[in-house]
Amino acid sequence: MWKDVPYVILSILIALVLLSLHFPVQGAELASGARATSRVEFGYTSNGTDSGIGEPDLFIHHVETLEIASEAGATALRGSLWVEETRFREQDIENDQALGLSFALGQQLSPELVLRGSVSMLAANTGDDWNLAGFYIATRTPSLSADAMVEAILTLQGAELSGKVSVGGHRYGAASFPGLPLDPFKLQADDTRYGFEVRLRQSIGPVIGLAALEGEAVEISQDDQQQLGRLPGSKLRGSLGVEIKIGGATLTGEGGGVLAWADGQQLVRPYGKLRVAAALTDALSVEAAAGTHLELVDNLDAAGSFDRRLALAVAYALAPGLSVTVSAERTDRVGLLDSAVTSGESVFGLGLEHELSGQLSYNVRVSRTLHEDFAERYRKDEFVLGVTGSI
Repeated sequence: MWKDVPYVILSILIALVLLSLHFPVQGAELASGARATSRVEFGYTSNGTDSGIGEPDLFIHHVETLEIASEAGATALRGSLWVEETRFREQDIENDQALGLSFALGQQLSPELVLRGSVSMLAANTGDDWNLAGFYIATRTPSLSADAMVEAILTLQGAELSGKVSVGGHRYGAASFPGLPLDPFKLQADDTRYGFEVRLRQSIGPVIGLAALEGEAVEISQDDQQQLGRLPGSKLRGSLGVEIKIGGATLTGEGGGVLAWADGQQLVRPYGKLRVAAALTDALSVEAAAGTHLELVDNLDAAGSFDRRLALAVAYALAPGLSVTVSAERTDRVGLLDSAVTSGESVFGLGLEHELSGQLSYNVRVSRTLHEDFAERYRKDEFVLGVTGSI
């Protein structure tokens, strides 16, 4: 299965290139034509494995992206192919490689109605260390993920109504164990997810009213349920909210509830989302966010997790194209079915970004991560220097 993935992606890329030749390049923006971007980051980390046994190491992370765009009348096409890799100098069990592809289509059916669709695929080979009852085991797992969605957006008399349906999933291969005399076997369960979302934005004087209904179902095969203990689940979320703009500040708040079904149980969890973004001066801006989320795919226990997040970022423009950002974020997770399974992480960061031109920029970032969960706790400090260029 895995040996065919590069050929499938290459075939689709060739088709995108041939399609783009029908439309000329327009201006500096990627309205039509092609653009190549490379982002390279060099860094030091005090904890290369993000675990209780992690050691200091040097690493390099790079992403190369080719984007292709075409526009003709009311139709817009977008395609991108990217290669991503992370390599460590000493702890090579954490080396990761990925190859991704995305394709999107937009169609203006009428002045009031827009139809959008997209499909993406990612093939990855991920290195990790698993903590099994206090014993750390190096693993390497191949995987393939795919997502597709169709969305319609209708705008009428100050109201915007959107509806979206999506499907996606992950397929994991057998994990290998470098340095150990073990035959490869599967460690992660495959999942297939189906979702829908309906959103309404209605202008009511200076206030925009918000309403949303979202549903998701995650399927797990019987074999993976029995052998890996992973459970399927589904959820339905409803919420109401407002968006208010006052001068240079925007306040968005949503509240509601989530119904979830897993392992024969019906669960009720609160839903909330608050975001405040404000430009205090021409150079200084602040953004704060808080919210909850019920997760069924990136599971913490056998079925999922209930997550709470707080974030704060302050950005200051030192000069045109030069800015510094200070940020702090806290995420707490608890198992959906087992409240004894918990995880918490705090991340503090300081970053500098300088755009030298429309095609070249660099950034410097330092961060500290504090992590604790039901099995271990650790700290990680990082220093990263990155350069991004495009043609």
